[in-house]
Amino acid sequence: MILEEFQEGIVDQAIVFHNTLNPLLWNNQQLKPLIKLALLKIAKDFVTFIGIDFKIIDITISGSNAAYTYTPNSDLDLHIIADIPQAQVKLYKQLFDAKKNQYNYLHNFTVKGIDVELYVQDSRDTHHSAGIYSVKNSRWISEPKVIKVRISDQDVRRKVNNYLGKISSALNTDDLDYIESVQTSIKKLRQTGLDREGEFSVENLAFKVLRANGWIDRLREHKYNVQSEILSVENMK
Repeated sequence: MILEEFQEGIVDQAIVFHNTLNPLLWNNQQLKPLIKLALLKIAKDFVTFIGIDFKIIDITISGSNAAYTYTPNSDLDLHIIADIPQAQVKLYKQLFDAKKNQYNYLHNFTVKGIDVELYVQDSRDTHHSAGIYSVKNSRWISEPKVIKVRISDQDVRRKVNNYLGKISSALNTDDLDYIESVQTSIKKLRQTGLDREGEFSVENLAFKVLRANGWIDRLREHKYNVQSEILSVENMK
């Protein structure tokens, strides 16, 4: 399965360079008060949904909507920064990831029409983003800059097709282990790009293109459907 329809301008689906922050969310460099209130309410509901006590260090937003590179498809990354006990990091992260996936699947929160994507982040983890803003403290942790970068459509399109081949294979099987391995593989490839070149890496931009076109959500929903099928009484032996 090849994205032949995206012969030109594939990068524009992932990133557009602006001279101002998204005016739906920001007044100059400050998050609008009603936006802040809405995000804090969503964060509080998510923490309640998780159902365990843990220390919250901060609540932040990041990604394209906290920078000058937003598009109509950009979501709003809302991170709960947590102090996770070092001896239990693996266990906590597994729980937080499972709860995050379940919560994002069950809810469709939007702020000014922008999808909100929730995540619990270990306070010790490095987070790559052009801009990071503390919603809790109303201040920039990493202030974005107005920049423009030349990016090869051809390189991004090639990586998109590489990812899409993996996703297509996963969507055509009920092998849960294989589906999860594809998810993990794509996540690792994206993280490698972020670690090496940051937000404008080919791997990250390709991931954004696929997310904007619904492929990441399709893969996640397919995984949930397969899990439900496996656990249904009718299929138990």
